Amino acid sequence: MEITIISLALLVFMAHVFAAMFVKTRLPDVLPLMLLGIIIGPVFQIVSPADFGMVDKVFTRVLLIVILFESGLGIKISQIRLTWTQSLRLTLACFTVMTAVIAALARFALGLPSVYAFALGCILASNSFAVIIPLISKLNISANIKTVLLSESTLGSVLSIAGAVTILQMPQIDTFGFGRIGAKIIYMFLLSFAVGAGAAIFWTMVLHRIRKLENSIFLTPAFVMIVYSVCEACGADGAISAFIFGIIAGNIRVIRSFKALRFIGKLTRDTASNAFNEVEKSFFGEIVFLLRTFFFVYIGICMHIGSRHSMLYGLLFTAVIFITRAVVANLTLAKSVSRLDAAAASAMAPKGLVTAVLASLAAQSGAGALQDIVYSVIFFSILFATLMSFCIEKGYCAGIVAFVFRRHQEAAAPSERNNHAGL
Repeated sequence: MEITIISLALLVFMAHVFAAMFVKTRLPDVLPLMLLGIIIGPVFQIVSPADFGMVDKVFTRVLLIVILFESGLGIKISQIRLTWTQSLRLTLACFTVMTAVIAALARFALGLPSVYAFALGCILASNSFAVIIPLISKLNISANIKTVLLSESTLGSVLSIAGAVTILQMPQIDTFGFGRIGAKIIYMFLLSFAVGAGAAIFWTMVLHRIRKLENSIFLTPAFVMIVYSVCEACGADGAISAFIFGIIAGNIRVIRSFKALRFIGKLTRDTASNAFNEVEKSFFGEIVFLLRTFFFVYIGICMHIGSRHSMLYGLLFTAVIFITRAVVANLTLAKSVSRLDAAAASAMAPKGLVTAVLASLAAQSGAGALQDIVYSVIFFSILFATLMSFCIEKGYCAGIVAFVFRRHQEAAAPSERNNHAGL
């Protein structure tokens, strides 16, 4: 027992060390966490996935709820409005093409049924918001393209969750059809949006009173979990509802100013200061940090590094993802976007927490064979994105960038790029 407690404590300390290294070296802390899991798992076999029992399923759900809620809080509607056209175009193009390409490859290379092939496509079509942020922070690219990439990763995560969860819940594989899936996705999203938005408005109305209770900071995550459960009971997607809850609650002051939403302002007219304060946001961030630390170590424990099948297919899917993204980003982004910005956009395809959680849900739905491949893709995609961003920053691949993205203009001066709005 003492060894277990010490191990957990050391893991938390190491996670903060890795995070500090992330800031200085841009080496994503996800990689050392996964490597640590590989070392104590498949390499030295100190622990195994079987040791966790049923904790995996509960932990996966809780993590998904918390990470989506906290991610929603970080989205600023005022920033998205500046580049929403470009963000939406890039998101829809990348998500649609990526899902189709990955599904086709899964059908051809793995022989998966259509349901699981398209589920894998949805799972791998989104990018990690948490990994992209530090990668682009040191790249000398325009502020607009940074906003586009962050917005795309956020919207793409929503599409991945909605698509993957809906497809995995299809009751009959033989009746798979695009019309049915499309209708169910629309129904689930609308219902999830209604439940999440309504719950967020209610919570912002009573939050100033909730704060007066002792130790009340835990009540917000608890309420979000209740919203998730209610949404699931209604036949919708609780994960999307939790995400919408975070967006609405985090932007309630901006939303109140919209003319079409004046009724929200009337409902919350006595709660002018009920947006989440910095202490609460910091607390939510700490929860996510702690949960993701254990989860990525758990991913490393679950990886079958001795299985050349899953590792090779993971590498293959990763290569296809980055090639496809380079083509789509090149054609989707406006010609006025500089070559450097376009190259940076094509490199930002790392997979992360949402992808890992959806892979766990797929395994619980009977698609266990996909989990190992997805975990491998997460590892390789973060490695690829890190190396590519480093090479772009240092100018090591300037010739390749000039050739591949020749339809785009030459990079402007730094001051001009930061002020450029021609997206």
